[in-house]
Amino acid sequence: MQRALIIDDTPSLISEIRHLLKGEYAITSARSPIRGIRRAISEEIGLVITTLKMREMGGLDVIRRLRSRGYQGCIVMVTAFGDASTAQEAIRLGATDYITRPLVAAELISRLARALKKTDSDSIPPLQSIEEDICTQDPEMIALLELAHLAANTDSRILILGETGTGKELLAKAIHRYSQRVKKPFIAINCAAIQESLLESELFGHEQGAFTGALSRRIGRFEQAGTGTLFLDEIGEISLALQSKLLRVLQDGEYYRVGGNQKLKSRARIVAATNQTLRQRVESGDFRADLFYRLNVVSLKLPPLRQRPGDVSLLANFFFHRFQSDNSFVKRFSERALEQLKRYNWPGNIRELEHLVERSNILIRKPVIELEDLPQHIQHASLKTNAPLELNVETALNFSDAKARFEKNYFNNILEQSEGNYALAARMAGMERTVFYRKAKKLLAN
Repeated sequence: MQRALIIDDTPSLISEIRHLLKGEYAITSARSPIRGIRRAISEEIGLVITTLKMREMGGLDVIRRLRSRGYQGCIVMVTAFGDASTAQEAIRLGATDYITRPLVAAELISRLARALKKTDSDSIPPLQSIEEDICTQDPEMIALLELAHLAANTDSRILILGETGTGKELLAKAIHRYSQRVKKPFIAINCAAIQESLLESELFGHEQGAFTGALSRRIGRFEQAGTGTLFLDEIGEISLALQSKLLRVLQDGEYYRVGGNQKLKSRARIVAATNQTLRQRVESGDFRADLFYRLNVVSLKLPPLRQRPGDVSLLANFFFHRFQSDNSFVKRFSERALEQLKRYNWPGNIRELEHLVERSNILIRKPVIELEDLPQHIQHASLKTNAPLELNVETALNFSDAKARFEKNYFNNILEQSEGNYALAARMAGMERTVFYRKAKKLLAN
């Protein structure tokens, strides 16, 4: 039986549609549009029925967000407000049909059947801009997203710069969704999370017997991506030896599996990201200049959250809706708590805010989260005391010592913020838990 999801915040209308479609569809419902969008995509539901007017988000926004997140199913809008301009806008955004009330069972069943038959993923109209897909009201971010939208529909390589937790992979996925390659795979790999000895095999694949433990042929990420998008996260972490092999792929579109002699072709689009200053690494000889210029065709620099205080409330509200459990109220931060959150420096950026909301949603059993409910390090923080260390001539260290000091302070701070929870700290750092654990133990043992 075809699954259908009703997204509406009116219990009586949900009950009415359930009754009219009884026996025709396996029906479920979501009274929160944000939760409904998430469920439609994650549960791969084939039919979404939504309405025009809801308190949390209008039906047009529901359609827009579903399509921007790659939802390929059938969307039908049901409303009592049947004007032609709204119907045209709904269809333009990606609705398959627009049905006005009052509803009659036979007509509703017939219209839904025709809409499902009509649904063809190739006919889904593209959205107008990436800004519709990422939560922000910050002018700098909006300008960056406009540039990303222009670049998305080209085949140019893109280099995304930004601190850990600023949303580099989210932006890469949005670029893929707005590109001509949207029907093709999006394949991501975190170059910092994989041991150097295994990274070449992960990227290019290997043949059976290529090395100890290679019991069968393995397809690499380039091959998996095909003609889609390959996202190389933390590109600055790869060795010089691997950089030269990656350069060959970018120059010639050709590579070999590890241990293989068959020349393979790659037509994947490359989007890379790093939290490092690659120009400085080029100058120091740690990163190939020719590879840097091959990657840096379009450069997008994501601002840290501390430079986007106006987005803190917007993002917090988004995350509270995401983590809302069934049949529970949506929590929020009080005005005093929000003011302190806007003053906080957010070393872990958006990822840190996401985990704070998740933690608050689980541990705090009341609808409004006060300043006193926030973790101590946030309650007493300010931009000045939480700012990055500045070195003057007297305190300057050589590069190796400065790097070691920074890493030790970083791991100390992130473990303090996660209250000693290594799994949470690893997620905040964007690292695999085992990699984070080994590095933390090594750094903090000294």
